[in-house]
Amino acid sequence: MSNDENPLIIRIDATNDLVVVELAGDLDMETTPALTAELKAVLGARPVVVELSGVEFMDSSGIGVLLGAHREAAAEGGALLLVAAGPRLQKIFKITHLHKVFALHETMESAVASLESPLEIEGAPVETVVPGFTTEPD
Repeated sequence: MSNDENPLIIRIDATNDLVVVELAGDLDMETTPALTAELKAVLGARPVVVELSGVEFMDSSGIGVLLGAHREAAAEGGALLLVAAGPRLQKIFKITHLHKVFALHETMESAVASLESPLEIEGAPVETVVPGFTTEPD
């Protein structure tokens, strides 16, 4: 897919307790470098909720960026939660068994409400190698 047809639009809303990253368009090899840069800038001790409902297409590079961000957020004492309302993205996460790794929600409201209790998710696989995210400090 070419990002000329569906460029990735990234909107970030950072409050004191939460960062919301809203995505729209295609999340693919051409658009993931921009998302990686934006996520690296906001990851930390605050929870980050990535709203994927506007994503029309996501390939393995998009999944890789989300895995890297998940790992980095956990390493910094934060959390990465995903909102994937559509059946297409839900299916991608289930087929890849990543619904067991990510805190995956169908609505923004359920993602925010889940922050009131401890998250019960698995860490990203150790063997995951994701461009832009490393396990060593920069």
